[in-house]
Amino acid sequence: MTPDQTWPCRHTPGAGTFDESARRASHQELAVARVLQSEGHDVRTVAERRGARTPDLVACGASVEVKSFQTLAERQGRPPSAEKVANKLLDARGQGAIAIVSAEGSGLGAATARAGYGLFCDRAASTGLGKVRAVRILGDGFDMSFKAVPDVRLARQALRSAARPASEPVRPVRAAATTPAGARPGLQPAV
Repeated sequence: MTPDQTWPCRHTPGAGTFDESARRASHQELAVARVLQSEGHDVRTVAERRGARTPDLVACGASVEVKSFQTLAERQGRPPSAEKVANKLLDARGQGAIAIVSAEGSGLGAATARAGYGLFCDRAASTGLGKVRAVRILGDGFDMSFKAVPDVRLARQALRSAARPASEPVRPVRAAATTPAGARPGLQPAV
């Protein structure tokens, strides 16, 4: 993954740190923490507070919520759908600024992950982003990062345009100049 403006830190990949003293990380949280650590981030677990939704990790000052899928075998051979990806991201809204979906071994494909992120943006356009500002999806053979704030803003504009009576002028929704032909604007991984 190419570093982007998601993280408050500016460092090169290398030996970060991992502190598990606040609480023991789950297997999925540990896997994500190790990925972040290998990228040079200083990662620590966050103690759970009774009655409060807390992030799982903090990496270089940014709160991180980890969502994961069971393996393909545990899911009786059914890979996660786009709907399931969107639901994981919607659930992460109250917990961290960065939502990371760990989908290694689940059978989730890159196209389905991207479609799930699109569904999330569509729903968040009307229900809100909560704390989430960025999304990262880790799968077998792919690692995608998205900047949720501008993407949800585009989805919200599209929603307003669709709800506008035909007599009102429609302001065009600007898409990034690098959007490939046939792709939905704003739903491309951040680079």
